[in-house]
Amino acid sequence: MTELSACNPHKEEDEGYLAAEAGRNPSDNPYPRGTIRYEEWMRGWQIKIDETRVDKGDGYLAAEAGQSSSQNPHPRGTIRYAEWRSGWQIKNAESQRAIRLGRDK
Repeated sequence: MTELSACNPHKEEDEGYLAAEAGRNPSDNPYPRGTIRYEEWMRGWQIKIDETRVDKGDGYLAAEAGQSSSQNPHPRGTIRYAEWRSGWQIKNAESQRAIRLGRDK
């Protein structure tokens, strides 16, 4: 039987994320402009930059404490609901990336 290699659909995104974490510039993107790989690398780089700039708030802290998104205490359709959910999603995405990268977070 032929052994299949594991495919990581987030490979370029994770590379860009790690590059931003290491302080590298977007001009360090190793992929040709106009390609999907270039765009995915840039997306990862931008995610990390955005994480460092955003006030993560109560939703982030709730996700850090293990709460689910359904435990949002604010009424649906309000700005507070959206802000809480955004913070929760940021933490959830960080956790998923940490798992992919084999990090404890």
